[in-house]
Amino acid sequence: MTPAKAREVIAQVRSLQQEFRDRLGSTFVWLADEWFLIAGLDLPPIEEYEDFPQIDNGVGSIRLFVDRFEQALAQHPVRSVDRPRRLTWVVGNTVERPFAGLVDRLNQVDGLAVQLAALNSDYWGQTMTVTGLLTGQDLVAKLGDRDLGEALLLPSLMLRHGEQRLLDDLTVQQVSDRLGIPIVIVTSAEDVINQCTAEDWPQAVRPVGMG
Repeated sequence: MTPAKAREVIAQVRSLQQEFRDRLGSTFVWLADEWFLIAGLDLPPIEEYEDFPQIDNGVGSIRLFVDRFEQALAQHPVRSVDRPRRLTWVVGNTVERPFAGLVDRLNQVDGLAVQLAALNSDYWGQTMTVTGLLTGQDLVAKLGDRDLGEALLLPSLMLRHGEQRLLDDLTVQQVSDRLGIPIVIVTSAEDVINQCTAEDWPQAVRPVGMG
């Protein structure tokens, strides 16, 4: 999917959405957030998603994550951490643009340095990859020669349901061992903030599987 084709599809669907709103009183059809990211466009405002009827299919999930992240920081601002720390947050490169702004917000916290590792998946042969499709092999191959800081933040949606295992069957512990760095599984926008700013660091962060 090229940026030009994505913009063409967005224009077509937006025309239909207006028709549905006029006729049905609802947008009725939504595009996945990735269409806008591939097109190089801003995500629609949160109001356009109504009550997020397709959130279980990921439609609006990025928009909702960004808004919850910003709300969490606004409601519970963090100005500093108890001691300096450096972390790497892994995401698919599809979300690099909107998440770069979130990392900028985190790096305004005194003593906190977070870098975004926005990766594509060579395992699946993709140039643009959503976070949930990154594999353990992708992480090992692309992060092995990087300075990752003190810990790796890994979104839970990269794991098989109910398991500490990625889509290619590498376990979180195996990836942690191969990269030589603790891995912290993060489950939500609030969890990312909490893990980055947790007190009693580094006890709050340890390799999965360790006591």
